[in-house]
Amino acid sequence: MYYVNEYIKNLYRVKFHDERAQVLRLDMNENPEGMPQEIFDKIIAKLTPEAIATYPEKDRLMEMIAQLNHYQYENVSVTAGSDEAMRLIFQCFGQAGKDLVTVLPTFEMYGVYANMFGMNHVCISYQPDFTIDSTEILAAINEQTGIVILLNPNSPIGFTYKEQEIRAIIQKAQDVGAIVVIDEAYHYFYEPTFMPLIQDYDNLLVLRTFSKLFSMAGLRIGYVSGHPALIDYIEKAESTFNVNSIAILFALEVLSDTSLIDELRAREKEGRIWLTKQLKEAGYRYLSLEGNYVLFYPNKPSAELISELKKQNIWVRDYSKGILKGWIRVSTASRKCMETFWNAFTQLD
Repeated sequence: MYYVNEYIKNLYRVKFHDERAQVLRLDMNENPEGMPQEIFDKIIAKLTPEAIATYPEKDRLMEMIAQLNHYQYENVSVTAGSDEAMRLIFQCFGQAGKDLVTVLPTFEMYGVYANMFGMNHVCISYQPDFTIDSTEILAAINEQTGIVILLNPNSPIGFTYKEQEIRAIIQKAQDVGAIVVIDEAYHYFYEPTFMPLIQDYDNLLVLRTFSKLFSMAGLRIGYVSGHPALIDYIEKAESTFNVNSIAILFALEVLSDTSLIDELRAREKEGRIWLTKQLKEAGYRYLSLEGNYVLFYPNKPSAELISELKKQNIWVRDYSKGILKGWIRVSTASRKCMETFWNAFTQLD
């Protein structure tokens, strides 16, 4: 009988096989409309047959990212989405039998990677008022801890941390020899960042992605920042050419176009404010903290509403357990998208 890694053998995974092209996608925090067509066309015009025939070169992008974040080239590695960076972090620093500390709920893949690499998943729950008590995170960090992962803002709720809380967590993790990861997937919807702290701590990694505000989820590109020694380990574990040339071209262009960033931010913010106003006036219990999403508690069972909306090619997300059981999450985008959702939803609930 052939060998199968025991951590992989019985690992439960959810696969996505649904056709997503012709629906209003408000379930995975993508931009359902994508970047402006004129920007897309401008970038595509720079793509040549030679570029596609050549192995990817990401040095120029890494230099640009380093300059924008006010650190050195050695502090960053570009990856195939922040998903790849997560996997590489577990591959490099996820010692089997050690603890992964996260909050719950959070991005599901962290629990998947914990199981994949044989780590124990220690979850800190939200308080009833949808806040996180950082002292509980601190209490969970001990000699058994290998990795601590926190999202800022934390999807799916949007809670954010104070700098003194994060510094205390990083310091305690450093004292016990643990790595801290701050996932800033929603940074561009919430400007405060813990990126500068990589200059102060040698056990901190910060993740960013081009999938959310930059509307490039289909290209799979992101990056990880941290102490040069940590980045060196991650790059040793990477594939030789881990990011494709088209993704690199798009990333270079969108990072250099500050007007695009402002336009995409303003478009999403207008839609989020409009939807929040409708929910408030209609008397729904809702959460609109930080990030491109709004949560609310509907009158009818959430699963029923999700199913009915899907028949109208509108996809949103609900939760079946935990503190968000029965809640619906809507990815926020332009006011036009939010109006389409709201008009369909109010006919059902």
